[in-house]
Amino acid sequence: MTIENSVGTSLSTVAWSKVGLIAYAPKPTSDDPARSSHVYTSYIHCTDGEHWDIAKPQPLEDVSKIHDNAEITHLSWSLFGVELACVDARGKVSIFLHNGLLNHLSCVYQSPAPVDGFALGIVGFKWLNMNKPILLHNPATRQGDKQFHYGIHKVNPFGPWHPHPNKQACIGLVRSGKIKFWYQQDARYHEIVLDLETNLLPEDYYTHASFGSDRDNTLILAAYSATQRTLKLFRISILWKVPPAAGGGGNVPQAKPDTEWATMQVKRIYCSELYCPSHIERELTHLEVVSPTNHPESRLALYVVHSSDTGSTIQKVEVVTLPIMLHSNFHALGLRRNPIPDNPSDIVQFQEHHDLNKRLIGLTSLYADNIICCTYTDGSVEMRQRQTFVETLPQFNPQSVHNLYDAGFGFPDAEPALEICISPNMVAFVLLNAAGHLKLYYMRPILKVENNDASAPIAAALALRHTIACYSTMSSDDIILIASVESLSRSSDFQESILKQSHRAIGFSLDLPKDVQADKFLVLPSLQKLLSLQASLGTRTDWRRNPAGIMAWASINLRLFSFALTFTLKATHQKQPRGGEGEVKGDTIVTFLGLARWCVDFLTYLNQDLFELGRNPDEFLKPESLPVALIMLLGAVPRLLIRYTLRGLRGLEQLVARNSNKADSDPFTRLAYRQLDEILKSGPVQIGTFEKLVNDVDNIMRTDFQGNPAERLMMEQTLFFNARIPVELHSVVHRIRTVFLQRIKPDIDIVKLYFYPTKWLGLTERYHVEEADDVEIDGLRKQIMKLDGRPTWRRCVRCGSIAAIEDLTKNYDKFPSMWTVAFQRNCVCGSSWVRCSDSSLLK
Repeated sequence: MTIENSVGTSLSTVAWSKVGLIAYAPKPTSDDPARSSHVYTSYIHCTDGEHWDIAKPQPLEDVSKIHDNAEITHLSWSLFGVELACVDARGKVSIFLHNGLLNHLSCVYQSPAPVDGFALGIVGFKWLNMNKPILLHNPATRQGDKQFHYGIHKVNPFGPWHPHPNKQACIGLVRSGKIKFWYQQDARYHEIVLDLETNLLPEDYYTHASFGSDRDNTLILAAYSATQRTLKLFRISILWKVPPAAGGGGNVPQAKPDTEWATMQVKRIYCSELYCPSHIERELTHLEVVSPTNHPESRLALYVVHSSDTGSTIQKVEVVTLPIMLHSNFHALGLRRNPIPDNPSDIVQFQEHHDLNKRLIGLTSLYADNIICCTYTDGSVEMRQRQTFVETLPQFNPQSVHNLYDAGFGFPDAEPALEICISPNMVAFVLLNAAGHLKLYYMRPILKVENNDASAPIAAALALRHTIACYSTMSSDDIILIASVESLSRSSDFQESILKQSHRAIGFSLDLPKDVQADKFLVLPSLQKLLSLQASLGTRTDWRRNPAGIMAWASINLRLFSFALTFTLKATHQKQPRGGEGEVKGDTIVTFLGLARWCVDFLTYLNQDLFELGRNPDEFLKPESLPVALIMLLGAVPRLLIRYTLRGLRGLEQLVARNSNKADSDPFTRLAYRQLDEILKSGPVQIGTFEKLVNDVDNIMRTDFQGNPAERLMMEQTLFFNARIPVELHSVVHRIRTVFLQRIKPDIDIVKLYFYPTKWLGLTERYHVEEADDVEIDGLRKQIMKLDGRPTWRRCVRCGSIAAIEDLTKNYDKFPSMWTVAFQRNCVCGSSWVRCSDSSLLK
């Protein structure tokens, strides 16, 4: 017995994870029926610094082998975004984990081979929610000319959840009426099976199913029996045999390997014949259970979709749970015996239906189940409000912005589709066409607003989505894509507007307080996110950066230096419990040498600009001048990073002085210290002398410019976003010039300073080694990396940085404090690494 694989099903073969990885399985065709047994992965990436596109699909290894070339019928990412469930037509399930590189996944679980492929085929699947709050944003409301007020709030998802906050569980229904539940107990997944009903005949089977969470932390399962032509609803309780981790963290007490952690209980709450309310010729294609929102009056809903070639009918069904009210005498009687529980009663209510003149291929809930997303065979996408089912249309609302629709944006027309998947940020989608190709579409301006006020709501809408992505640890590459495209076609102040609104939305101010603690400030996740956004918007074709991009990129790398320095100093001072202390210290220092050289050469880069200031001071104060070095000294954030870097370099000098000539150290460690000493002394400018200049500027800025906070913030934004020096800071520039000429220039080797190479720093363009096609600069370690030999390179999908792939299985046990371990998954800019097997992909 077979079921026709027609367009429209509750399962999906395209999935987009919150970390940015897209997985899809092509549909079978008469010419190539076997292609549906393969799974491919792709992602959004920046191709040349300015333009973005979807990457060339790469096959997910071992999928066809694991599933014995069976057709893949469903793909689903966990809410963590790193586990991918692959389900084939026979019901076999495999789970792949991506750990580190975005396009490199490994299989961590595969279910046993099914005996009866048809009977065990999965018709409904769901990952359990995580017991963590979901962040939602309030509308951005206008305050003043171009300022908006932002706010976020938290909502709690409904269960059930895995008792361990860092482990996953998922559930599925097979055609024969069995529920399968998979959960992580240790590092492995375990499976338990339960009959949905005991009175099913062998010829009975289900074709559609969907799971959703209810307020009492149970699951509601909606299932359609094709043989009985009935819709059935079940309430599923998952009972964990282990207590949840204390405080939402820690470790769950370990049970014996053969002990099951969970059991299930199932209760049927509804059963009735199902038919299309308006078009008898339309057949059931979708069931989608949508959990209630956190609004107290919201109810769990089921969306039933019947379709034909002429269109679709969507009917909403709500499950109302009412408590059974017992007279007080029954409760009093229960005190003398066993208490009588108030078991709830479930009432199923069929609501309004909607007839559409186009065929629906997907219906999903988004944004904590507040939005219903409908996708259609003609390639169109509709966002509908949960309560009213009214479609959200592009409009221009300059006073209150909730999303890009309120700024006049919408999705463009697309080609016919077999499947469509929305990005987690809801601003882009990928489309799988009949040829088996994946196409990318993103929101664009639909309404043409011809006034000077058009850019502010767009910037506010982008800032809203960027902030939620940052707080929710979601990839923001699709948001940056749209921001980059819009900044190219709009006035020069649009980029500044996006940056201002993003800083305001995320709650970050460039006007740092006097008592700011550098070590705590440097580890702020929002700092990295905002610097990365600015660096991306300030990068153009061939990875060439404008001054604002240069300052952001330099700040990102100075932050990297401070982070790596902390780990390096810790490793050089701690005892190694397994011995090999000299090897660990030596290797840790060698790993840090490239970053140390980068910082020393970056100080030279700054002094080259200061030398030109000494020669031509008037040129640096012209409005069209773009003195990056001066601005980084005047701006509060980059100046703090420079001061912290100088303090770190002095600490390294003291470390070298204490350890380079120790008689009890091994030769490898002594050599590493000597190499570090040579690097610290290689620059034409003395570190301690330049530090005095930076501290002098810091004292002036802290004491002489303590006026109106709004004015100070505007001054900092002018410096960092526009690369312009305000008139009120001209006196400080003259002070910097005087100090440089009197205290620093006399001790500088002018010839060495003038000809000192700084292009390799990668500030104005991507890291590059001239006249060496087979050599690149490792963007993480800042060391030379050869591109020949084994394919062990990785590339950042956003900033284009290249780095060598490290084998953690060899290095982590030996060097647990190695700072590079923290950057296995993400680049220094915060985006993801991808493996590059072809050196041409690195260009």
